[in-house]
Amino acid sequence: ALITEYRYDCQHRLIGITQPNGQTASYRYDPFGRRISKTVDEITTEFFWQGDKLIAEHHADRHRSYLYEPDSFRPLALLEGFGPKATTPYHYQLDHLGTPQELTAPDGEIVWSAHYRAYGEISRLDAGKVDNPLRFQGQYFDQESGLHYNRHRYYNPDVGRYLTPDPVKLAGGINAYLYVPNPTGWVDPLGLSSCPGGDECKPNAPPIFLKPSVNEGAPALPQLAHTQRQTRIDELAEANAKQKVLDWEQKYDMHSVEKHGPEIPDNALKQRSIDGTNPTTGARGTINSSSQFKTWGMQLHAINKAMGRMQSDPPFPTGLDGRGNPVVIVELPGAGRGYKPNRRDVNDPKYIENMDRAEVRFDRNNPTRPFTAFPK
Repeated sequence: ALITEYRYDCQHRLIGITQPNGQTASYRYDPFGRRISKTVDEITTEFFWQGDKLIAEHHADRHRSYLYEPDSFRPLALLEGFGPKATTPYHYQLDHLGTPQELTAPDGEIVWSAHYRAYGEISRLDAGKVDNPLRFQGQYFDQESGLHYNRHRYYNPDVGRYLTPDPVKLAGGINAYLYVPNPTGWVDPLGLSSCPGGDECKPNAPPIFLKPSVNEGAPALPQLAHTQRQTRIDELAEANAKQKVLDWEQKYDMHSVEKHGPEIPDNALKQRSIDGTNPTTGARGTINSSSQFKTWGMQLHAINKAMGRMQSDPPFPTGLDGRGNPVVIVELPGAGRGYKPNRRDVNDPKYIENMDRAEVRFDRNNPTRPFTAFPK
């Protein structure tokens, strides 16, 4: 039987495919739900992001970067190659929706050209000297499956539907798998909210809920969907960040969550700056400034950025602490809050509403192992 198997994780993200011919593909995601790699027949491609936009991909034989029109998901150019001297630029020629029609080389040669069906499937490839994976705004074509990765969901252009239902559930309308009301005038760069094509889709602005320019009786989009979607996205991102931080806490035997986690009660946080009481275990210790990250996302960002610096070759810490442990200072506005001891009145520590930096400390005997992180 010709059966294709699709495997999903607990957050309904596609993590693996097995084709009838035995070909396999696996996918990995970062804490924000962005796809960061795919492995097809043991060949891995890594993806790099700026916010919600894919800006580069890399594997052993190829590196590519993508440029976009300002404040838009409309692709502008593809840069292929390693380093400035070996990089070849190709420019996108788009239709009214921002869908690539052609790729042109610096000398004007058309190196890629295609015709599409209404819902994004290529009906005819006229030129293919250079491979172009970009399709509708925000979509990346996977050769191994024929699907389009659309940030929060996978889209099947053959049927014009998503593989998984809308994450916002009933607030997204009665058809949870709908792409857009009309594919000739609307796009959905994130796989969440459709908006009019052309220049109307801005990544930092809320979707514009208008009637389709060609009205075929599609139901009106719910006015509250954007707020509900964004709330749900934020909740998922925070849950992912928490899980990652807790994983690191256990893996590296850290005490960042124990003393500086965002869920520490205010009274326990304050007490540590008064008498040194550990806010989680209750054990007495040295009286120090007591701080906590405001969100799991902030804590994740601080540790992740510091680990990147210490795992580089060579590592570059900001400095050393009093015991010779490497320290990385991360500028992170609004990272946390906390209390500082008050020598005049030990029971009335000074409250600091906003701490705009984070300090991450690493083991001097194992400089890639963080053992604590805290706002300051």
